Order: sequence, then structure tokens, then C-alpha cells
Amino acid sequence: MSDAPRLSVLIPACNAERWLRPALDSVLAQSFTGFELLVHDDGSTDGTLAILQDYAARDARLRVTSEPNKGIVRTLNGLLAAARGDLVARMDADDICLPERFAKQVAFLDAHPRVGVLGSFVDGIDADDRPLMSFSPPTDHAGLEAFHLQTGGPGLWHPAVMMRAEPLRSAGGYREDYPYCEDYDLWLRLGEVTELANLAEVLVQYRLHLQSLSVVKRDQQITSARGALQAACARRGLPEPPAPDTPPAPPTELDVMRKWAWWALGAGHVDTARTYARKSLARAPLSPASWKLWAVVLRNSLR
Repeated sequence: MSDAPRLSVLIPACNAERWLRPALDSVLAQSFTGFELLVHDDGSTDGTLAILQDYAARDARLRVTSEPNKGIVRTLNGLLAAARGDLVARMDADDICLPERFAKQVAFLDAHPRVGVLGSFVDGIDADDRPLMSFSPPTDHAGLEAFHLQTGGPGLWHPAVMMRAEPLRSAGGYREDYPYCEDYDLWLRLGEVTELANLAEVLVQYRLHLQSLSVVKRDQQITSARGALQAACARRGLPEPPAPDTPPAPPTELDVMRKWAWWALGAGHVDTARTYARKSLARAPLSPASWKLWAVVLRNSLR
């Protein structure tokens, strides 16, 4: 169709009202304007749908659908089926795009026709917009392929990715075979038919919070990632990497808060580190790990 947008932006949303407005604002304020924004409300029980309908009434680029909850994979495939652009960008309902994200990714893909999947570096932020740390995965295809096969985890941050629609559809879109790991499975499959890349600059603020799937479903995520990696090695005729002797235990909320404190401290975000060190100490006042973290944070606060 002659009036089809160049880019389709896909956002699944479920009970996302807390962070939905800044996420939508960051997309609709992009310097690159030739896009449609497709958002599916996946059975929310909060004010998500009302917010989406309000935004859609004010910006014709936003198209909203809503159904009872069917899960992230079916939601993403439904959005992909409705997308009209030859490029597809992912976003989550709790993250924030920097203003030049789409312009820079479209320009790179136009200049590099062999690249079918393009991500970027991201800045991690917490539930209250406090900075945690920056994440800078490999930028070239060989580096990303090695990362995916050797680490058992994704080197492309899903909400920061822009893809060509044709190879994505040819690969069958997203699959339900590996719950909470559908993106990693997709990168492994797409890496076999097109080139992967990351822009070496931060284009997305990626929100981490205690309700994130990477926290509450971490054990299932690890199991799914292992299965996706085994399948990729079988397809490619590669030896299966050895499994860990002892599967890692799912992190507790206390583990996550301590990890964020150390991350923030290493990145120079002392105020954020102090916040999570204090939370750790409140949760476990008799723990040596809590006191060690608190002491290191205080020492860095006095520098």
C-alpha cells in the first residue's frame, strides 16, 4: 500500500499503567515520524486500556487492540501480523526511547542492507527512574553470535531492537517453545539467516524492577534459554555446550537489590547504590553481605 508507514512499532501492554505514559510519549516524540504504533492490551485489569484509548484519540499513528490475556508470544505475533511497515521496532510499555532512536536505526539499516536485526546499547534504570548502569553488548554479527552461543543469553536487548519484517516473518516470528526466553530463541534463529548488529550508543532506557520477568521468572528463563541453545546447536551441527554442574538458584528480591547496588556503585551512581544498600540492610540487618555493601557505599559516598 502506498500509504503504508516505513516502520511499525510493536508494544505489548499488560497492567502497564504506572510507566505507560512516558513510554508512549518517548515513541510519539521521535524525530523520525514515518511510523505506526501498534499497542495490544493483553487483558489488563488496571487503567492501561483507558490510557491507550486516550492517546489514540490524540494521535492517529497509534492503533490499539485489546483481548483477554493470551501471553507475550501470541501478543507479539498478533502485532507482527498487523504491522504494515517493512521495518519493525520493538518497545516495552515500561521503557523509554531516546528521541533519535528510530532515525539512527533506520539510517543504519538503510546503509547496511545485510543487517536484518539492529539493537543498541541501553541504560538500565529502576522503577523510579534512578540510573543503575549502562549495558554495552557486542556490536558486530560475529561478536553477537559468539555471545549468544557461549553465554546462553541474549546480546540484543529486545525493547531496543529494530528488524526487517521479511526475515522475521520468514523465520516464523516468535515461538512459545521457550517461555520467557522468546527473544533469545529468535536471535539464535535469525542469526542463521541474516546479520545481527548493535549500535554502539545508548538509544533506550531499559527499566528493571522487582516485577520484571527477569526477576520473577528467572528460573524458568534459565531453563528455557538452555533449551533454545541446545536446539540452535543441533540445527547448526555444533557440539552442545556443557551444562553447569549446579543450576543457579533463582535470585531472591534481596539478591536483586544487592546486585543493583553493586551495579550502580560500579557505574558511579552512588545515590542509587545507597538506596539499594539501605534496602538490603533493612531486609537483612544481621547479614554480613548487607553490612559489607553498606560500608563500601558509605566509603564511596565520602570521596
